Amino acid sequence: MSRTLRLTLLLALLASCGIASAQAQELDARARQQLPQAAEAVGRAIVARDLDALSKLWSPKLLVNSPDNSVLTRDQVFGAIKAGMLDYEQGYAFRLERAEFYGNVAVTMGEDTYTPTFGPEKGKLLHRRATNIWQYSDGAWVLIARQATIYDPAVKHY
Repeated sequence: MSRTLRLTLLLALLASCGIASAQAQELDARARQQLPQAAEAVGRAIVARDLDALSKLWSPKLLVNSPDNSVLTRDQVFGAIKAGMLDYEQGYAFRLERAEFYGNVAVTMGEDTYTPTFGPEKGKLLHRRATNIWQYSDGAWVLIARQATIYDPAVKHY
């Protein structure tokens, strides 16, 4: 292969990498804008007990640290929703405080506020510190892991 042909092929390859890189950055900007909407959609779907919507927003491999100190799969969380054990009054909210992106994965941290209709805290406004791990795939964000801890905002530990 001649030197000129090799140089031409190398330049074409580099140019195509630049185009692909620009397209990836474009996707990142659009994907970053979609993440808060996905988080809000999860909240609405939980309040509405909309398992079809949650099936699209939650990975089939979702893991959740549960308030009963166990790790649950998506199917187990669906079971809790169906049994009425995960049921919130209107007004559930997630306040996003920070999001960091790592390729097609994002970590969000913030606070949930909600009022459960089941359990020992029934009818009481609760606050949770929450960490959610999302994955961007096929043009949409899906939740792959979640950890949330109920806390008293009046108590400062340090």
